[in-house]
Amino acid sequence: MNIWIMESDSGITLLYKPYMNFSVNEDLVSGLLTALNQFTIVEFKQGIDSIEMGGLRWVYIQDKESNLLFIAADTKDVSADMLRSRLDVIRNTFIEQYLNDKAYWLNRWNGNVEIYRPFEKTIDEFYTQWKQAEHITTVAEFFDILGIFQQILNLVINVIESHLLPEKKEIIYNRIEEMFEHYAGHDYVRNNPELSKITFNRESGINIININPTNCDMFVVEKQIINLIRRIVDIIKSEEDFYSSLKYFIDENIFDYLISNFSLLNELNLFRFLLQLFLSK
Repeated sequence: MNIWIMESDSGITLLYKPYMNFSVNEDLVSGLLTALNQFTIVEFKQGIDSIEMGGLRWVYIQDKESNLLFIAADTKDVSADMLRSRLDVIRNTFIEQYLNDKAYWLNRWNGNVEIYRPFEKTIDEFYTQWKQAEHITTVAEFFDILGIFQQILNLVINVIESHLLPEKKEIIYNRIEEMFEHYAGHDYVRNNPELSKITFNRESGINIININPTNCDMFVVEKQIINLIRRIVDIIKSEEDFYSSLKYFIDENIFDYLISNFSLLNELNLFRFLLQLFLSK
């Protein structure tokens, strides 16, 4: 898989992350990709969605608000839908990290691509997890993963219910509700309808078990659930001091649960992440 993040009009490559070797010049490829997209916009009034070229499958996602073009190429055994879903994860993460204020970004962009180099590590993390997720070959295995995540979310909600004062509980639940309202409006939820089955209410907590693995990109779902866990844990830590939060996590046996599921979480490259999430300040 190779990834380009480019400025739509100029064709300037902000970031290029290759995992496959190309025998042609990178700049020539970047220019060709931009030219193809511009041609289809002029001639057919819309950009490229996906194409097959040079023995590879290519997908395009254009973000008009930021004037950026995201492109991914992979072998033909990777479906266009799968490749687009993965590219959309990269797009959303890049925009969230660098373009939270799009008007500010457009005003400060001066052609210096070096500021985006750290994002290569983020793509590396995604790529590693994609490769790990490819080992999950059956729906049954994915249901096992959903079950583990559901239990972790249940334990986190138990922390809120069992250890926090009523006023803090109210603040945290309000923040979680706001988070879910914002989440429901994202393009990646509209593009992946199974993600809308991740729900929250104060009576029953967070529910992810209604997701149908046969109707979704398993990696996209996994990534969103991981992000959900991270954000809720961060909310708890921000409302309680670190040592109190750590004590609550211990009291609810969160670390015992992680250790008891070490084998599967480690295979998915998640054990260390989750352990650090609950242990770090």
